[in-house]
Amino acid sequence: MPADLVIVGIGIIPAVEPLLQADAIGNNGVDVDGLCRTSLPDVFAVGDCAAHINSFAEDRRIRLESVQNANDQAKVAASTIVGNGMPYSSVPWFWSNQYDLRLQTVGFSGGYDQVVLRGSPATRSFSAIYLKQGTVIALDCVNASRDYVQGRALVVGRAKPDPSALADCSVALRSLWSPLCYRAATALSSAAF
Repeated sequence: MPADLVIVGIGIIPAVEPLLQADAIGNNGVDVDGLCRTSLPDVFAVGDCAAHINSFAEDRRIRLESVQNANDQAKVAASTIVGNGMPYSSVPWFWSNQYDLRLQTVGFSGGYDQVVLRGSPATRSFSAIYLKQGTVIALDCVNASRDYVQGRALVVGRAKPDPSALADCSVALRSLWSPLCYRAATALSSAAF
């Protein structure tokens, strides 16, 4: 077929056949619980292959193909192995530098019912803020690191700000934080991201 531009995306198929052949439960990857344990005794899985229940994805079982997820799950698995396990509950986040564009995403936008545009794509600095039933569930930020940093607390705090305030670039996203968002931001400030 004639085309001016073709973009090919090749998905990642997790290589978990040995685990599935050993009777681990899984379909798209291998299923893990909140402590990164598979259904097999003393076998853990982390990273791209680990299908986990994620509260930021409406408690759906998902795989996250990101360095952040692999690092966070590895910490959970290691702490569980030594007897100090705390369930995995990190907000998904991603970033990429593409030439002069810094792309940053926080949250999981699947299932959104409203998108608020903050800034203008024409300026090459803007954010798309995804809401579901009025709750901020994710942000995609392009050359808008301040939105990413401040918007992260809106996602973690499950904030329900006025969409017109979200769209207004003269309004700092941190001014829309609720007390829950403030606590989330305080907790995040002590974590590396």
